[in-house]
Amino acid sequence: MTDEPNQTAEVPAEQLRDAINALMETVTALMEGEASQGVFETALNSHDALRDQLAPRTSDSATLAALQRIEQFITVQAGHYYQTVSDEFDEQQNGHFIALFARQLLALDGVGPATARQLFQLGIFTPEHFFALTPKQVAQLQLPSATLARLIPLHAQHPSLTRNSETS
Repeated sequence: MTDEPNQTAEVPAEQLRDAINALMETVTALMEGEASQGVFETALNSHDALRDQLAPRTSDSATLAALQRIEQFITVQAGHYYQTVSDEFDEQQNGHFIALFARQLLALDGVGPATARQLFQLGIFTPEHFFALTPKQVAQLQLPSATLARLIPLHAQHPSLTRNSETS
């Protein structure tokens, strides 16, 4: 019975190694220009599997920050890909793509699938992209007025904007 804990401890290490390798392969493919919806989905799924395995094991902020940067990279690359192929997507494909790759935007209060799709089409793929805009840039986004009415207050509430609002 003393062997059982060792066997169960080895399996997660193998799974962790497999998750790291899978993520490395897909991110490398993206960096080499192999853009397709399948590659993006595999990259995001590999990222999520690795994050799910590491999160309970580590509180190392550098590791978690690296995973966040990898997710940002995948999201931004997927956003650029979306801008080039979204006209070819049907509604179901659009919805699926936005649900997967705009999840960070969708987590913002007041941003639903339609708004996320509009933001993706404008080149705004992450909350960081959105909050990096000046209030004037947000007000000038080519979006329906009802959407802007939701986004302007959301943008204004972001903590970094209270410091920068005097300069914009």
